[in-house]
Amino acid sequence: MSNSPFRFCSVSRPSAQLFAGIVLGLVALEWTPEPIQAQGPGQSGSTAQAPATPDVVLEVVSIRRNRVAEEEVAGIPPNVPLTPGRAQTLPGGRLRGRGMTVKELIRDAYGYRNRARSEVVGAPGWVDQERYDLEAKANQEFPASTSTGLPPAGEAALRAVLADRLKLRVRLETQQRPVYELVLRRADGRLGPNLVPSKGGCRPFFQREAVNVGLVILEPGADAPQPLRPCPLGVGSTGIIAENMTMNDWVKILGLRPQLNRTVIDRTGLTGGYDITLTYFDPSDPVALKQLESAPLPAIKPLLEAQHGLTLRDAQGPVQILVIENVERPSEN
Repeated sequence: MSNSPFRFCSVSRPSAQLFAGIVLGLVALEWTPEPIQAQGPGQSGSTAQAPATPDVVLEVVSIRRNRVAEEEVAGIPPNVPLTPGRAQTLPGGRLRGRGMTVKELIRDAYGYRNRARSEVVGAPGWVDQERYDLEAKANQEFPASTSTGLPPAGEAALRAVLADRLKLRVRLETQQRPVYELVLRRADGRLGPNLVPSKGGCRPFFQREAVNVGLVILEPGADAPQPLRPCPLGVGSTGIIAENMTMNDWVKILGLRPQLNRTVIDRTGLTGGYDITLTYFDPSDPVALKQLESAPLPAIKPLLEAQHGLTLRDAQGPVQILVIENVERPSEN
C-alpha cells in the first residue's frame, strides 16, 4: 500500500457543531490527525498505487446504516432489476452516497460502477444486503461526477474512507473468463427495428449525472451556458429504453443485466449514437403484467436478435477482477 493523498483531521466538538450547520448535518470523527493509507488498485503482492491527486483533507466523515432503504429494497420483487446505488461529488467538497450497499461503495471507489457484478469477488454476504448513507466533506472542491463514475480524486477519497472505516483491503487479479462479444447477426449488416441511428440533440447518459434516488442533479447557473437535455435511459422489468447511446456504452448496460452478468465487448463495428428499445414483453398485455412478479427475466440474446439484428457470441478473454481480501462493518458515528 502507499500513503494516501487523503488524510482525516479530528474536529473539536464546537467545530463539529459549526460544520453540522453548514454541511447537511455531517458528523465529525474525533481522532488524532495522521495520514491514512488507502488501498489503491494493484496486483496481489505489489504496491497499490492510487491516482495522483492533490493533498486533500477529509474534514468530516459520516457513515450511518439506512434500514429504511433496506426495507424498501426488500419489498421489490426479485425479478425486478435494481439500479446500483451511485456515489457522487457535489459542490463544497462533498462526497455523498445514499442508501448504498458496501459492495456498491467499493465498486464506485475502484471504477467498477458500470462493470458486471461478477467482477467483484471475495466479499461476505452482508456487503450486498446492508445499506448505508455516507457523507464526507473535503477541504477543496471535487470535479463533477458523472454516470461513468466518480472523478479520480473522488475515487481516492472514497477508497481512503473505506480503508479507514471498513478496514478494506483489495487486490486486482487478471483472470481468463468467459465473455460475450456483441456482433452483427446478418451478413448484410441489416439492423432490427428497435435499433435506430439517433439524431442526437442530448447529452449521452454516461456524460451526465445519473438519475438515481438520493442524487442531486446539478443545474447550471443563470449565466452559464445551458447544456443539451440529458439523454434518457430507462431500465425496468418490462425492458430497456436508451436514446443516443453508442454501442461502446450499450455493452456496459448489457453486462450489468442479471441475465448476463458478464463482460460484453462491442464487435459490431457500428459508430455513432443509437436510439435503442429492448422490450421484454408487451406492457399492454394484461396477462404478461399479471405474471410479472413471478416470471423470470427473459433471455437477452433472442431479444437482441429479433429486435436489434445483433447477437451475443461466446468468447474467452482476460478480465480484471477486484478481489476483496478484507472488509468489516463500518464503525458508525
